Amino acid sequence: MSGNTRNCSSYFDARQRDGEIKGLFFLDKTQRDTEGKRRTDLHFLDLERGEISDVLSTTPPDVPLGSTVVTCGNHVYTIGGKILRGGILRSLNHVFRFDFKHAERGWRKVSSMLYPRGLPEALAAQGKIYVFKGSRDCFGEVYDISGDSWVPLCVPSIAEYSGVSRPVLLDSSRSRILVHFSGDRYRSLYAYYYNDKSWVCLDPKFPYWSLTVGIVGNVLYVFHEISDEICSWKAYDVQDKKWLPVKWLTEFSLHQPFTAPVGAPLIHLGNDKWCMVWHSVTLNCFEYLIFRMWRNGHGGIYAAAVDGYRTSASFGSVNPTILMP
Repeated sequence: MSGNTRNCSSYFDARQRDGEIKGLFFLDKTQRDTEGKRRTDLHFLDLERGEISDVLSTTPPDVPLGSTVVTCGNHVYTIGGKILRGGILRSLNHVFRFDFKHAERGWRKVSSMLYPRGLPEALAAQGKIYVFKGSRDCFGEVYDISGDSWVPLCVPSIAEYSGVSRPVLLDSSRSRILVHFSGDRYRSLYAYYYNDKSWVCLDPKFPYWSLTVGIVGNVLYVFHEISDEICSWKAYDVQDKKWLPVKWLTEFSLHQPFTAPVGAPLIHLGNDKWCMVWHSVTLNCFEYLIFRMWRNGHGGIYAAAVDGYRTSASFGSVNPTILMP
């Protein structure tokens, strides 16, 4: 492992200030080590300055393809993935942990999942990691961080004929996880209450969901892409169970720029401020949009861009992974 491990802790401390996210960590697997093996580099994107800093070069053991990264406090976990063995991609149940505060320890293996999973969906809540998808044998499972142990997740009946859409979404103010199910006939929105270990159907016909989705307060925001030319923001009141009109107060393109991949993550920076961020292979840079969305007091949502339309930070990469705060 190379780089200043003390810098890693200082970057972590600087990531959030005055209750607002000011920067994002991301992992990049473009470079190789002296033995030709793919390595994982940790970088920091400063959203205020539009600058990227190299933090550490560190390689977790047996880095698989298609693993999922989850952050919880000052730890980051890589979960599952696939590895090529005998000409066949096989799913793995490996889990590794990295501590921002003790970067000198590198990546450490923790207890493996009960089932191998490739490209699983996962998030952390109240000291546990909830994992969905990626296995034909098990709907989901839960990792207790303090106990270093896994247990199966209870399965809703809808899972028998509908699949889980990406991503699953934490609604921490209500101690639940929002899960969108998509089947041949219906698309439905469910909530898993992790304290009660119970499932509740919030809306049996919920058509809009995308990789760009977020929630704050009672409002769920979804970036809905109909085609390359027609896109819009959708807002849904999860308490009153109704869709709200969204009106932009500043000039703002309603479609993702052509350099953005489908499904740029939506990150809540704090209060009513949001960020969409993606890596443009065409332009060799990160691009991101910072904007505000809030209830206008008239039964709808106002939205406005912050400091112009788009900011960029030069960085050449193939497939970086943003660490969601």
